[in-house]
Amino acid sequence: MSLARLAMRIAAARALRDATLAGPRVYDSAIAPIDQTIAEERQPILIVTTDDHEMEVTGRDLFHGDVSCDLVIEAAIAARVEVAGEESVITIPHTDEGMELALDLMEHQVMAALTRERSDWSRVWMRLVPRISRRLSRRGASVEKGVRFAARQIVLTCDLIEAPTDGATIAAGTAWADLLSVMEADTDLAPIARMLRAEIEGSPLADWRRAANMLGIHLETADAIGLGPVLDLSEDPEVFEEAVITGAPDPVIVNHYTSLARIADA
Repeated sequence: MSLARLAMRIAAARALRDATLAGPRVYDSAIAPIDQTIAEERQPILIVTTDDHEMEVTGRDLFHGDVSCDLVIEAAIAARVEVAGEESVITIPHTDEGMELALDLMEHQVMAALTRERSDWSRVWMRLVPRISRRLSRRGASVEKGVRFAARQIVLTCDLIEAPTDGATIAAGTAWADLLSVMEADTDLAPIARMLRAEIEGSPLADWRRAANMLGIHLETADAIGLGPVLDLSEDPEVFEEAVITGAPDPVIVNHYTSLARIADA
Protein backbone atom coordinates (compact mmCIF):
# COMPACT_ATOMS: atom_id res chain seq x y z
CA MET A 1 0.00 0.00 0.00
CA SER A 2 3.01 2.31 -0.01
CA LEU A 3 2.30 2.88 -3.71
CA ALA A 4 -1.18 4.17 -2.83
CA ARG A 5 0.36 6.51 -0.26
CA LEU A 6 2.86 7.77 -2.83
CA ALA A 7 0.13 8.30 -5.43
CA MET A 8 -2.14 10.13 -2.98
CA ARG A 9 0.65 12.51 -1.90
CA ILE A 10 1.68 13.32 -5.47
CA ALA A 11 -1.94 13.95 -6.49
CA ALA A 12 -2.50 16.21 -3.46
CA ALA A 13 0.60 18.30 -4.15
CA ARG A 14 -0.34 18.74 -7.81
CA ALA A 15 -3.98 19.55 -6.99
CA LEU A 16 -2.85 22.30 -4.58
CA ARG A 17 -0.45 23.94 -7.02
CA ASP A 18 -1.74 27.39 -8.06
CA ALA A 19 -4.96 26.74 -6.13
CA THR A 20 -4.18 28.73 -2.95
CA LEU A 21 -2.39 31.90 -1.84
CA ALA A 22 0.81 29.83 -2.01
CA GLY A 23 0.57 29.77 -5.80
CA PRO A 24 3.18 27.41 -7.27
CA ARG A 25 5.12 27.21 -3.98
CA VAL A 26 3.85 23.74 -3.06
CA TYR A 27 6.53 21.28 -1.98
CA ASP A 28 6.24 17.50 -1.90
CA SER A 29 7.95 16.09 1.20
CA ALA A 30 10.40 18.96 1.81
CA ILE A 31 13.16 17.78 4.16
CA ALA A 32 14.09 21.18 5.58
CA PRO A 33 12.06 22.36 8.62
CA ILE A 34 9.21 24.68 7.70
CA ASP A 35 10.70 27.58 9.73
CA GLN A 36 13.89 27.41 7.67
CA THR A 37 11.99 27.17 4.39
CA ILE A 38 9.68 30.11 5.13
CA ALA A 39 12.62 32.24 6.28
CA GLU A 40 14.13 31.78 2.82
CA GLU A 41 10.91 32.03 0.79
CA ARG A 42 9.05 34.76 2.75
CA GLN A 43 6.02 34.20 0.48
CA PRO A 44 3.17 31.82 1.49
CA ILE A 45 4.12 28.16 1.07
CA LEU A 46 2.57 24.71 1.39
CA ILE A 47 4.48 21.54 2.28
CA VAL A 48 2.73 18.20 1.63
CA THR A 49 3.84 15.03 3.42
CA THR A 50 2.37 11.71 4.54
CA ASP A 51 2.67 10.54 8.14
CA ASP A 52 1.05 7.68 10.09
CA HIS A 53 0.05 4.83 7.80
CA GLU A 54 -1.95 1.88 9.15
CA MET A 55 -3.43 -1.23 7.55
CA GLU A 56 -5.44 -4.12 8.98
CA VAL A 57 -3.59 -7.27 7.93
CA THR A 58 -5.14 -10.70 7.36
CA GLY A 59 -2.69 -13.60 7.40
CA ARG A 60 0.44 -12.60 5.49
CA ASP A 61 -1.22 -10.36 2.92
CA LEU A 62 0.72 -7.14 3.40
CA PHE A 63 -0.64 -5.46 0.28
CA HIS A 64 -4.43 -5.56 0.67
CA GLY A 65 -6.69 -4.46 3.50
CA ASP A 66 -8.40 -1.46 5.05
CA VAL A 67 -5.86 1.37 5.03
CA SER A 68 -5.72 4.76 6.69
CA CYS A 69 -2.98 7.32 6.10
CA ASP A 70 -2.41 10.83 7.47
CA LEU A 71 -1.93 13.47 4.80
CA VAL A 72 -0.13 16.42 6.41
CA ILE A 73 -0.28 19.85 4.79
CA GLU A 74 1.76 22.61 6.43
CA ALA A 75 1.00 26.21 5.50
CA ALA A 76 3.21 29.14 6.45
CA ILE A 77 3.26 32.86 5.80
CA ALA A 78 5.93 35.47 6.65
CA ALA A 79 4.98 38.60 4.71
CA ARG A 80 2.00 40.60 3.65
CA VAL A 81 -0.18 38.96 1.00
CA GLU A 82 -1.93 40.56 -1.94
CA VAL A 83 -5.18 38.97 -3.08
CA ALA A 84 -6.64 39.90 -6.45
CA GLY A 85 -10.29 40.89 -6.13
CA GLU A 86 -12.84 41.51 -8.87
CA GLU A 87 -12.07 45.23 -9.10
CA SER A 88 -8.94 45.75 -7.00
CA VAL A 89 -6.09 44.08 -5.13
CA ILE A 90 -6.66 43.43 -1.43
CA THR A 91 -3.58 43.54 0.79
CA ILE A 92 -3.47 41.37 3.91
CA PRO A 93 -0.92 43.02 6.25
CA HIS A 94 1.98 41.24 7.94
CA THR A 95 0.42 41.50 11.40
CA ASP A 96 -0.76 38.84 13.84
CA GLU A 97 -4.34 39.37 12.74
CA GLY A 98 -3.42 39.53 9.06
CA MET A 99 -1.34 36.34 9.09
CA GLU A 100 -4.06 34.43 10.95
CA LEU A 101 -6.61 35.64 8.42
CA ALA A 102 -4.38 34.55 5.52
CA LEU A 103 -3.88 31.10 7.03
CA ASP A 104 -7.63 30.65 7.53
CA LEU A 105 -8.15 31.55 3.89
CA MET A 106 -5.40 29.17 2.75
CA GLU A 107 -6.85 26.31 4.78
CA HIS A 108 -10.23 26.81 3.13
CA GLN A 109 -8.56 26.90 -0.28
CA VAL A 110 -6.72 23.64 0.49
CA MET A 111 -9.95 21.83 1.36
CA ALA A 112 -11.67 23.14 -1.77
CA ALA A 113 -8.76 22.21 -4.04
CA LEU A 114 -8.76 18.61 -2.79
CA THR A 115 -12.48 17.87 -2.55
CA ARG A 116 -14.00 19.90 -5.39
CA GLU A 117 -13.20 18.66 -8.86
CA ARG A 118 -11.45 21.68 -10.32
CA SER A 119 -8.68 19.90 -12.21
CA ASP A 120 -7.56 16.48 -13.39
CA TRP A 121 -5.44 16.19 -10.28
CA SER A 122 -8.29 16.91 -7.86
CA ARG A 123 -10.37 14.26 -9.66
CA VAL A 124 -7.53 11.75 -9.32
CA TRP A 125 -7.05 12.59 -5.63
CA MET A 126 -10.74 12.04 -4.87
CA ARG A 127 -10.67 8.67 -6.65
CA LEU A 128 -7.64 7.58 -4.62
CA VAL A 129 -9.23 8.74 -1.34
CA PRO A 130 -12.81 7.40 -1.04
CA ARG A 131 -13.25 8.66 2.55
CA ILE A 132 -11.71 11.13 5.02
CA SER A 133 -12.31 10.10 8.63
CA ARG A 134 -10.67 13.01 10.48
CA ARG A 135 -9.56 16.59 9.91
CA LEU A 136 -7.19 18.22 12.40
CA SER A 137 -5.76 21.76 12.30
CA ARG A 138 -2.92 23.03 14.52
CA ARG A 139 -1.57 26.58 14.60
CA GLY A 140 1.98 27.71 15.18
CA ALA A 141 4.20 30.80 15.06
CA SER A 142 7.85 31.63 15.53
CA VAL A 143 10.76 33.82 14.52
CA GLU A 144 13.55 32.41 12.38
CA LYS A 145 16.58 34.47 11.29
CA GLY A 146 14.71 37.63 12.26
CA VAL A 147 11.70 36.66 10.12
CA ARG A 148 8.40 36.51 11.97
CA PHE A 149 6.02 33.91 10.57
CA ALA A 150 2.78 32.08 11.29
CA ALA A 151 2.04 28.49 10.36
CA ARG A 152 -0.81 26.03 10.25
CA GLN A 153 -0.60 22.23 10.15
CA ILE A 154 -3.56 20.44 8.61
CA VAL A 155 -3.86 16.66 9.09
CA LEU A 156 -6.36 14.64 7.05
CA THR A 157 -6.76 10.97 7.97
CA CYS A 158 -7.62 9.33 4.66
CA ASP A 159 -8.81 5.90 3.58
CA LEU A 160 -6.93 4.78 0.47
CA ILE A 161 -7.86 2.45 -2.34
CA GLU A 162 -5.69 -0.62 -2.86
CA ALA A 163 -2.86 -0.76 -5.33
CA PRO A 164 -3.46 -3.32 -8.10
CA THR A 165 -2.01 -6.79 -7.60
CA ASP A 166 1.17 -7.02 -9.65
CA GLY A 167 1.43 -9.18 -12.74
CA ALA A 168 -1.42 -7.85 -14.87
CA THR A 169 -2.15 -4.84 -17.05
CA ILE A 170 -3.80 -1.94 -15.23
CA ALA A 171 -7.45 -1.95 -16.29
CA ALA A 172 -8.70 1.04 -18.27
CA GLY A 173 -11.14 3.32 -16.47
CA THR A 174 -9.79 2.55 -12.99
CA ALA A 175 -8.40 5.14 -10.58
CA TRP A 176 -4.87 3.86 -11.21
CA ALA A 177 -5.25 4.14 -14.98
CA ASP A 178 -6.53 7.69 -14.48
CA LEU A 179 -3.59 8.53 -12.21
CA LEU A 180 -0.95 7.19 -14.58
CA SER A 181 -2.55 8.96 -17.54
CA VAL A 182 -2.39 12.33 -15.78
CA MET A 183 1.15 11.67 -14.56
CA GLU A 184 2.35 10.69 -18.02
CA ALA A 185 1.06 14.02 -19.36
CA ASP A 186 3.28 15.86 -16.85
CA THR A 187 6.87 16.21 -18.03
CA ASP A 188 8.30 16.07 -14.51
CA LEU A 189 6.20 13.08 -13.42
CA ALA A 190 6.32 11.00 -16.62
CA PRO A 191 9.45 9.04 -15.50
CA ILE A 192 7.79 8.25 -12.16
CA ALA A 193 4.65 7.13 -14.00
CA ARG A 194 6.70 4.71 -16.11
CA MET A 195 8.36 3.37 -12.95
CA LEU A 196 4.99 2.87 -11.22
CA ARG A 197 3.50 1.13 -14.25
CA ALA A 198 6.49 -1.22 -14.49
CA GLU A 199 6.31 -1.97 -10.75
CA ILE A 200 2.59 -2.78 -10.87
CA GLU A 201 2.34 -4.60 -14.18
CA GLY A 202 5.79 -6.24 -14.16
CA SER A 203 6.03 -9.58 -15.90
CA PRO A 204 2.63 -11.14 -16.70
CA LEU A 205 1.66 -13.83 -14.19
CA ALA A 206 -0.87 -16.63 -14.42
CA ASP A 207 -4.10 -15.94 -12.52
CA TRP A 208 -3.31 -18.59 -9.91
CA ARG A 209 0.06 -17.01 -9.15
CA ARG A 210 -1.57 -13.60 -8.79
CA ALA A 211 -4.12 -15.13 -6.41
CA ALA A 212 -1.30 -16.66 -4.35
CA ASN A 213 0.40 -13.27 -4.19
CA MET A 214 -2.81 -11.63 -3.02
CA LEU A 215 -3.18 -14.20 -0.24
CA GLY A 216 0.49 -14.04 0.73
CA ILE A 217 0.92 -17.83 0.57
CA HIS A 218 3.60 -20.18 -0.79
CA LEU A 219 3.11 -21.42 -4.34
CA GLU A 220 3.15 -24.99 -3.00
CA THR A 221 0.27 -24.08 -0.67
CA ALA A 222 -1.65 -22.49 -3.54
CA ASP A 223 -1.18 -25.70 -5.54
CA ALA A 224 -2.26 -27.88 -2.60
CA ILE A 225 -5.54 -26.01 -2.06
CA GLY A 226 -6.42 -26.14 -5.74
CA LEU A 227 -5.45 -22.67 -6.91
CA GLY A 228 -2.71 -23.91 -9.19
CA PRO A 229 -2.00 -26.89 -11.42
CA VAL A 230 -0.11 -29.92 -10.14
CA LEU A 231 3.00 -29.11 -12.09
CA ASP A 232 6.58 -28.02 -11.72
CA LEU A 233 6.01 -24.75 -9.84
CA SER A 234 9.20 -23.25 -11.18
CA GLU A 235 7.37 -22.47 -14.43
CA ASP A 236 3.93 -21.12 -15.24
CA PRO A 237 1.67 -23.61 -17.08
CA GLU A 238 1.05 -23.15 -20.78
CA VAL A 239 -2.49 -22.58 -22.01
CA PHE A 240 -4.06 -25.79 -23.39
CA GLU A 241 -4.74 -25.52 -27.10
CA GLU A 242 -5.32 -29.01 -28.51
CA ALA A 243 -4.29 -32.64 -28.34
CA VAL A 244 -4.64 -35.63 -30.68
CA ILE A 245 -6.10 -38.94 -29.42
CA THR A 246 -4.64 -41.86 -31.38
CA GLY A 247 -5.50 -45.55 -31.39
CA ALA A 248 -8.90 -45.07 -33.05
CA PRO A 249 -9.69 -45.55 -36.75
CA ASP A 250 -9.85 -41.78 -37.12
CA PRO A 251 -7.64 -39.67 -34.82
CA VAL A 252 -9.64 -37.21 -32.73
CA ILE A 253 -8.39 -33.65 -32.22
CA VAL A 254 -9.33 -32.42 -28.74
CA ASN A 255 -9.46 -28.69 -28.01
CA HIS A 256 -11.56 -26.19 -26.02
CA TYR A 257 -14.61 -26.87 -28.18
CA THR A 258 -14.54 -30.68 -28.25
CA SER A 259 -17.56 -32.20 -26.49
CA LEU A 260 -17.19 -34.90 -23.86
CA ALA A 261 -19.53 -37.14 -25.90
CA ARG A 262 -17.24 -36.97 -28.90
CA ILE A 263 -14.24 -37.86 -26.74
CA ALA A 264 -16.14 -40.85 -25.29
CA ASP A 265 -17.11 -42.08 -28.75
CA ALA A 266 -13.50 -41.98 -29.75
